[in-house]
Amino acid sequence: MVFDKYRGIISFTDPMFGDKYFIKTPQKLIGDLRIHYCKYGWLLIEKYETTKERNSFVFFNPFTGDIRELPEVEPFASSFCFSAPPTSPNCMVVELGNYDSTSWGIYILYVSPKPPLGTVGVGNADAGSDPSLRYPTFYGGNLYASLADGRLVFLEKIEDVDSSSRLILVKSPRSCRGPSTRYFLVNCDQHVLLVIMCEFGESIEVFKFNDLTKEWEEINSLGRYMIIISDTTCLCIEAKMREMENKIYFSRLHSESEKIVFYSLETGRYHISDGKNIKESFEDFFGTKYHLYPHTWIEPSWS
Repeated sequence: MVFDKYRGIISFTDPMFGDKYFIKTPQKLIGDLRIHYCKYGWLLIEKYETTKERNSFVFFNPFTGDIRELPEVEPFASSFCFSAPPTSPNCMVVELGNYDSTSWGIYILYVSPKPPLGTVGVGNADAGSDPSLRYPTFYGGNLYASLADGRLVFLEKIEDVDSSSRLILVKSPRSCRGPSTRYFLVNCDQHVLLVIMCEFGESIEVFKFNDLTKEWEEINSLGRYMIIISDTTCLCIEAKMREMENKIYFSRLHSESEKIVFYSLETGRYHISDGKNIKESFEDFFGTKYHLYPHTWIEPSWS
């Protein structure tokens, strides 16, 4: 899904067949914006306001056209996630951000008329040189996020306002470590997974977090599932077609065909597809390009 602010349209691309669909951008969302998170068919969007002290935040479902404004968020937040669709009375938005160069804060607010819980966890100097928390996800009542160096941070029982003492830091697994290594955290089939990608995508590894031992275990297959990765959101869903199983889809396009690029855990290589036919095979991200406009992966929902 891509916002084209100059033409005022939103485009959708089918990752398997390449078909494109278009809708007009709602008037409220025309202008500069940033997509912070996407799940359940809803986007959490920050709209940059030149006439106000703070930017506005809204939920947007492009399939129903529903737009819902959020209360004012904490200004330090840089990463976001939500626990349920905003139509649910249990929808909880979690904001994560840096207080200073070595610590972070976790702030919770409810979409329904409940008071915000306030800051429930604060990190410390052990966060390292870059304390930014990335790719937050919920699982089993806990909140998980990744640090820039791949370490896992999780907060048990996120709704417990006294849970600041339960912030747990888990070291990253062995991997192709380097200054440009990227880590993507995702909740998949009752497990938390970590996707590790080296600088140019020449190597990809997937690890599963063991809740009992608090250690990472390498896996070689996603089974019937697929992972989709964008700048702010990682999702793992059951594949809609057999040809999409056991693959990781990226927000990158082949530079010539503009087909969406995916990585196969079975072949250990990147491919593009034309319908059900897998085409080409390459080893890294060279020869691919990146969307310049605000974009994300989205799974359609009409509720």
